[in-house]
Amino acid sequence: MTPAKKDEGPPPAAKGYGQGYEYFGMALTFVVAILLFGAAGWFLDGLLHTLPLFAIIGAFVGGFAGFMRIYYRVKQDR
Repeated sequence: MTPAKKDEGPPPAAKGYGQGYEYFGMALTFVVAILLFGAAGWFLDGLLHTLPLFAIIGAFVGGFAGFMRIYYRVKQDR
């Protein structure tokens, strides 16, 4: 390997795979936020006997939180 080839860094395909995993992680964060907030709402519904009011609210709050997490992450990358 010549010194010029050493300084080039990883090939473009390797960078693409890294970005793909990063976006997959963001999507997973979005789904987990919806599930966790929905589960917390479901638990609260069980305590207060208000099925399914807080589960639906929790799912929407989780979706909003997941969306905002993705929004700020993408905004940070620019």
